[in-house]
Amino acid sequence: MHLLVVDWDFFFPTPTAGGPLDAHADLYAWPTAETHTYVEVIWLRRVRAFLAAGVPLPFCQGFDGFWDRFTLAPHAKVFYADSNAWAGQLFPSNLGGTGPWESVHLYDAHHDCGYRPNHRTFEDWRTKGVISAENWLLAHYWNGSKVFVRFPPWRESLTRPSERPLIPLGMTIDDGRAPDVVFDAVFLCRSGAWVPPWCDRDFSAFLAACPAAAVEVPQNRWNHPRPDVRRMAELDQRAKIAGTGR
Repeated sequence: MHLLVVDWDFFFPTPTAGGPLDAHADLYAWPTAETHTYVEVIWLRRVRAFLAAGVPLPFCQGFDGFWDRFTLAPHAKVFYADSNAWAGQLFPSNLGGTGPWESVHLYDAHHDCGYRPNHRTFEDWRTKGVISAENWLLAHYWNGSKVFVRFPPWRESLTRPSERPLIPLGMTIDDGRAPDVVFDAVFLCRSGAWVPPWCDRDFSAFLAACPAAAVEVPQNRWNHPRPDVRRMAELDQRAKIAGTGR
C-alpha cells in the first residue's frame, strides 16, 4: 500500500523556502509554530506589513489539475487536517491493512525529516519518539517505508536552503511526473502556520477536487476558513484615512 502526502505550502512560494528572491523577501521572514497565535492571530500583522509596503498579497498557485497526475485506488480516502503531524500516525491499519506503507511520497516545501538542532541524528529522535510536523516522516522510515520528498517547482535549487534531513531519502524538485504507484490513501494538510488565511477558500476547493472520499482527522482542531484578515486590514486602513480627513 502507498501513501501520498501533500502539504498546502507546496503551492505557496516563499523566498525563505527556496523561491525567487526579490526586494520584498524580508516580508516573508516569518517565525512559525503550530499555535493559535501563529495559525490565526499573527496573520493580521503580516497582511498589514504587505499593505504598508504596497506589495500585492501572495497567493497559492499551481494547484489546478494537480490531482490529475496521480492514480488513486477505488477505495482511496483523503484524510485532512491542519498539521502534517497527523500524517505520521496514518498507517495501512487505518484502511484495514497491515504492516507499513510500502512507500510514502511527500509533496511539500519542507522535507519534514527532522531539523537540526532540534535533533542531532535519527537515533536521537528515535530515543525521544515524539512525532511533530517537523519530523513525522521519520516515523514511516522507522517503520520500514521507503520515503520520498518532492519540493515545489517554484524552488530554484536544492542548495538554498541546504537540506540536511536526518535520514537518507530521495529528494528532488517536482518535474510534474507522478510516481508509478497506485495510492491507497492521501493526506492533505492546510499548514495554517505557513500558509495565510486568505488562501483558505482555495484550500477548500483543492480538497474538494481530490478524487477520493474526504475524511477529517478526528483529532483535528481548527477554524476553517479562518477570519478574513485581509478585509480586517483594509477596513483599518479606511478608518485611518477617514480619521485624517484625507
